[in-house]
Order: sequence, then C-alpha cells, then structure tokens
Amino acid sequence: MERERIKEFDDNAQLLLLAGFAVGVGIVVLTIMLNNVIYASNIASESSIDTSRYEIANAIQITTEAYEDAYKASMESGSFDNTTYEQHLKVYEDMASKNFAISGFTFYFENNTRSEPYYTQNGLSDGRDNWTIVSNVNITDIFVIEVNSTTLGDSSDSLLIAATNNSGTLWSIELYNSSGTIQANISDGTSSIGSVTGSSYLNITGDIATYQFQSHTDGKDYSINVRGGGNSAGDFTLQGKLTNGDDYRFARYWIVNPTITMHSYEMEMTRTLPISLPGRVA
Repeated sequence: MERERIKEFDDNAQLLLLAGFAVGVGIVVLTIMLNNVIYASNIASESSIDTSRYEIANAIQITTEAYEDAYKASMESGSFDNTTYEQHLKVYEDMASKNFAISGFTFYFENNTRSEPYYTQNGLSDGRDNWTIVSNVNITDIFVIEVNSTTLGDSSDSLLIAATNNSGTLWSIELYNSSGTIQANISDGTSSIGSVTGSSYLNITGDIATYQFQSHTDGKDYSINVRGGGNSAGDFTLQGKLTNGDDYRFARYWIVNPTITMHSYEMEMTRTLPISLPGRVA
C-alpha cells in the first residue's frame, strides 16, 4: 500500500515537471515570435521613414533648381519675362507630379510671388541675422550691394558685411540709415578706412580706391559674413574663386517662398522653401 502511494506521488511529480517544461518552452517560443514581429514592424516603419525623407529631400532640391532655371530662362532676352518664368514652373510641376507618382507620392507645389529679399540667411525678414555667405575664399572679383534705404535700420540696427579669417576682421562695411541718408563706414577691423554717404548702390570691387577691399583680402583665405541681416532688404552679388581654385558665385535679387506638399497612403509632408534668385552656383 505504501509503495502504491509513493508510485502515485512520483507519477504526479513527473506530470508537473513535464507541464512546467511545456509552459517554459511555450513562453520562449512566444517571446521569440513577438520579438520577430516587433523587429519586422520596426524595419518596415524605418524603411518607410527613410524613403519619405529621401523623397522630400529630393523634392526640395529639384524644386530649388527649377526656380533657378526658370529665372535664368526668363532673363535670356536681357530683361525679366514673367510669362516664360511662369510657363517654366508649370511644366516643372506637371513633370514632377508624374515622376513622384511612380514612387507612390502625390506631389503639389504652390507657387509664390517674387519679393525683395532681406540680407538674412534665407532671405526672409525673420531669417537668421548672422551667417556666413561663403568660406575659403581666395579672390573676389565681383562684390556689389544695393540697399533699400526705406528698410535700413539706424546705427543701433545696422547691417554689417565683413571678410574675416582666423586672425579676425580683414575688412568690413557697416550700413545704416542716418536721418534718411544711407551711411556706409568701411573698416579694416581696427581702424576706419573711409566712408560713403547717400549711395544705395555700392560697387565694392569696382571702386578700388574708395572701398580698398582687394588690398585687404587678396592672397588670403577668408570668409564673407553678414551681421544684422534682418535690419535691411536689398540685393547683392558675390563672385570669385575659392582657395581650391573652384569658382563661386552668390547672387540674390529676389526671394520666393513656395510650398511643396507630398503625401502617400501612410503620411503627408509639407515644406516651405525660401529660394534665392538667381541663386547659388558652385
């Protein structure tokens, strides 16, 4: 009788052990399956995000180039042709819509009228005031500024454009409105070089004697920077060579701020794009 009880106890213990082992195996299998599902879901999600980022970055780039090309085409006759400009952008929108549709995106962009740019980084009045236009410059052949006197601040809110390197300021010009008259003070960083009064058009490299830009910068590695860009509107042109021998050019006569929208089954993306015209050419 005692042996039967011991045998029954052993059988029950074995059943409990087998049941525990089965539960343990089940938990391990379930955990592995859940991990695989989560991993696959994350990979799919990241793939979708990366694809979307690529597509919007591509759209920003080609839209910027389309505006620059439209402006270039509109100026072929020597003066701005708005009809050519608008037609070029309409053709671009139609072609871009078809191309992005292949990738599963609906593409649309809202054109924006040209306006006078500020000297901020993006050309808008609320853009970054202090920024670098170009770095590693060796020679500047063209440096022209045309300031809108009605937007120019006073001496406490001046516009400053400077050529600098590791040693400090090589050359600078500070512009401000003095009782309705434009005042331009030129400096080498430590002392005054001269001043110009009353002129909204300043040909820095064209008037060598007045501005002395070349004598303070030629043969040096420098950058051209803006300080207080939101204090004035106007256009400017810079052109020359970098220290590696490449040509550079930055010209801003107008600013446009179009909106592009892209959406797919999963998401929608909208971006506004401040674009300088005629733009930057490296």
